[in-house]
Amino acid sequence: MWREYGDLVRLRVMPGFTIFLSTHPDHAEHILSTHCENYQKPDFFLKPMGLVQGKGLFSIEGKFWQKHRRLMQPAFQQRRLIRLHSVMWDCVESLLQEWEEQPADEVIDIAAEMKRLTLKIVGLALFSVDLSDEFNRLARALRIGVEYVYGRLTAPLSLPVWVPTQTNLQFQQAKRTIDSVVLEIIQNRRKESEQSDDLLSMLMDATDEETGKGLSDLELLNEMITLFNAGHDTTATSLAWTWYLLGLHPEVADTMRSEVDAVLQGGEPTFEKLPKLEYTRRVFDESLRLCPPGMGLAPRAALAADELDGYAIPKGAIVNIAFYFTLRHPDFWERPEQFEPDRFLPMNVARRPKYAYMPWGAGPHVCIGKSFAVMESVMILSAIAQRFRVNLVSKEPVEIDPRFTLRPKGGVRVTLDRRA
Repeated sequence: MWREYGDLVRLRVMPGFTIFLSTHPDHAEHILSTHCENYQKPDFFLKPMGLVQGKGLFSIEGKFWQKHRRLMQPAFQQRRLIRLHSVMWDCVESLLQEWEEQPADEVIDIAAEMKRLTLKIVGLALFSVDLSDEFNRLARALRIGVEYVYGRLTAPLSLPVWVPTQTNLQFQQAKRTIDSVVLEIIQNRRKESEQSDDLLSMLMDATDEETGKGLSDLELLNEMITLFNAGHDTTATSLAWTWYLLGLHPEVADTMRSEVDAVLQGGEPTFEKLPKLEYTRRVFDESLRLCPPGMGLAPRAALAADELDGYAIPKGAIVNIAFYFTLRHPDFWERPEQFEPDRFLPMNVARRPKYAYMPWGAGPHVCIGKSFAVMESVMILSAIAQRFRVNLVSKEPVEIDPRFTLRPKGGVRVTLDRRA
């Protein structure tokens, strides 16, 4: 539709219900920033999303969202990230040691390995709990929950959750598993006399400057599930695609390894050294351009009639920003299908509209964990590149599984060559 009709496509679904698909950066800026007060996530999106994470940051709007964003923002400031660096590094180092002990020709699914690693990191960063032993149970429950929500979003006439169908019962069991694991951690933390240095402790101590109240156990539960789900799945998927793209472009991988060797000089990717890994960061940014976490942002509903690029947007219309295609738009990206990390050199970035690149979202709702995810991803990429050459078993195209995060269907199979 984009190729045939252009940057704004109108779909009249039924009388009184219209959907607009947008791919232009100016439209995104209008909806997400300059006129964001007129657009919010609609109920048909919020309610299914809330089935897994309750009223968490991603599934609420209005003053309730503003309150939670204020309470949670300090958790992701730089001083907090410095403290979490050592937590991340211990997890990465543990994985590298495991890989060192594997046979050199063993085939692994690096997508699954990245998910296992990021699950461990986010568990320790959020709760100071190693969830590695819970990997299969919790990861399966989250997967069932996410797939269930996807199904309800794409089939709005589904039977209510309380109807005892096999799918509903399976989801209810998964939700109980997720809630029980996270709520047990929160309640145990309430009983502890010593304070842990993690995001949960910070949020438990946070109070709203307007009301003086903190978050209840239920509010903490919802926010922890939201952060937990987003904090490992999207990052793991992005890293899996990065290794796939590096495998297809060995010259880029060689350049990245050379930078890693020069900056780290055999040492750890410390907090101070990570910003110096500029090419590695560009590799990750370019990977997010070609393989972003999703096809688009959460839909927005127009609260009042508006005009977008000369076109009338009726009150109640739904606008979907399909940034997967914005990231490939030939007006803003030369050779858009090519993998070229130097697109993100500062001089090249300055020539593009700000909203031409928004895999993290934009405006007030920009991803709260962006700095956390970037630090984690650059650390993981550099640490692995320092120790191993990652080789694709096959260079055949990998199919996309488009449910929420755009996972590589079937994983990414690789072998690892140890570097001297």
